[in-house]
Amino acid sequence: MGKGKGKLFYLAVLLVAMLLLAGCGGPGDTSGTVAQELVVGVGRDFYSGPESGSCVHGSTGVWESLTYLDENLEPYPQLAEKLAPEDGGKTWLVDLRPNIRFHDGTPLNADAVVQSVMRFKHNLKFDEYETFLHLDRVEALSEDRVKFSFSLPEPAFPAKAAYHGCPIFSPASFDAGGKIVSPIGTGPFKYAGHKSGEELEVIRNDDYWGDQPKLERVLFKVIPDPATRLAALQTGEVQAVVDVGGILPEQAPVIEGDSSLELLSRPVTTSHYLLFNNQKPPFDDPALRRAVNLLIDRDELVDQLLYGYGEPAGTVFSSLAGAWAVDGLWKTDREEAVALGAQVKNTEPHKVVFAINSALANRWPYKPIAEVMQSEFKTLGLNVELQVLEAGAWAEALQNGDYHLSLTPYSLMTGDPDFFFGRWVYSRGQMNNQRGIGYSNLEADRLVEAACAEGDQSQRQADYARLQELVARDVPLSPLFHDVCLYAVRKDVKDLTIDPFFKPSLDKAWLAQ
Repeated sequence: MGKGKGKLFYLAVLLVAMLLLAGCGGPGDTSGTVAQELVVGVGRDFYSGPESGSCVHGSTGVWESLTYLDENLEPYPQLAEKLAPEDGGKTWLVDLRPNIRFHDGTPLNADAVVQSVMRFKHNLKFDEYETFLHLDRVEALSEDRVKFSFSLPEPAFPAKAAYHGCPIFSPASFDAGGKIVSPIGTGPFKYAGHKSGEELEVIRNDDYWGDQPKLERVLFKVIPDPATRLAALQTGEVQAVVDVGGILPEQAPVIEGDSSLELLSRPVTTSHYLLFNNQKPPFDDPALRRAVNLLIDRDELVDQLLYGYGEPAGTVFSSLAGAWAVDGLWKTDREEAVALGAQVKNTEPHKVVFAINSALANRWPYKPIAEVMQSEFKTLGLNVELQVLEAGAWAEALQNGDYHLSLTPYSLMTGDPDFFFGRWVYSRGQMNNQRGIGYSNLEADRLVEAACAEGDQSQRQADYARLQELVARDVPLSPLFHDVCLYAVRKDVKDLTIDPFFKPSLDKAWLAQ
């Protein structure tokens, strides 16, 4: 081969190689022919409306909070740059990050934070996580410093102010009554509209203060039926199903057998519970609640009904909470269960209503779980009737006490034990009352109140350990399993993961060519 032809040959080879490499694409190369628009299938509506705490779910990436939690559920500053306690935790000084703007172009400053927080203070229904239950006042000390003053010490304030605990919006987001007319946040994506019960759209915030997202648009499609969700993923109608409860365990083998799809999983802070109505027979008797609890084989439940995608609950809340979670208090002992049941049951079997939320049953195998329990509980003389109710009717039935047993998920969204005990175990707790549990114990109430305000970490841990012993003894509810969240993507979706709070990494995801 001549020198001229040789040079041409090598240039041609080099050109082909460059074209092939360009065709491969990569995180830094999303400018090809593929539009960076992602369609996500979800089993619930991410639009909660103007009279909710945040209007749109945190998974949309529209808004941010003062703090967030890391993989170990420890708080770190997000919109805040620094948080410092004073007066034993009754006062917190929060310094804000500089040079952050809301989607409407207005600056994130102390006055904006004060207005977001005062919305919660003036409208307790918006403070869904009760972050500001003991807030006396909040003040702007300067352009970038906010002072929070509480009536009681708040040692866990940085955790409580994380994520849904304290979403921060532009003052232009609210009307005079505190309703959100438009969710204007600081996040990597901007709210672009929704159709109630159908879809929600966000678009990239080109002026985001953090790393610029690669995705230009994300559409969340509400697909309540799990079979339809999976079919939409298989056909490419959606490119991902990414939310807690989005993929049922029995669908995992189907996804694994489809070469166009990728199945992913990770533990999240969600736990699943059997609820007892503690206020009326037969479960007003703690001995029967203990008997039922001892009869539940959590290992078998996870192996048989969850296909191994779950953690049998050895702790009352997510084991991701680390040292807060006391292990070994929840066990299976069939012989002891039968012996306890014999002491409390009447000669006639108890008629028991097991209420199932149909919306939740479309996200987790609650009906098969309830059917197994229906069969097992006959051993204790319980004649269980399953009632599948629409979500609103289910919530009403539980609040009115028109049930005996039910199933529910609950996520430790602050990573702090008070978020569980203060809501489910405290006699005045929000979930204890809304779900018609009716548990009341003077020692538990005293410990909940003391631990919430306790500044000494070792004493706080001891108080919560004792609370876990009380719950295991009295069984106002029974933890079944901790969630291992299944989610799935089409193979062209890259770097889409979830965190312990099942928030998807939309700010890092991209679509390959």
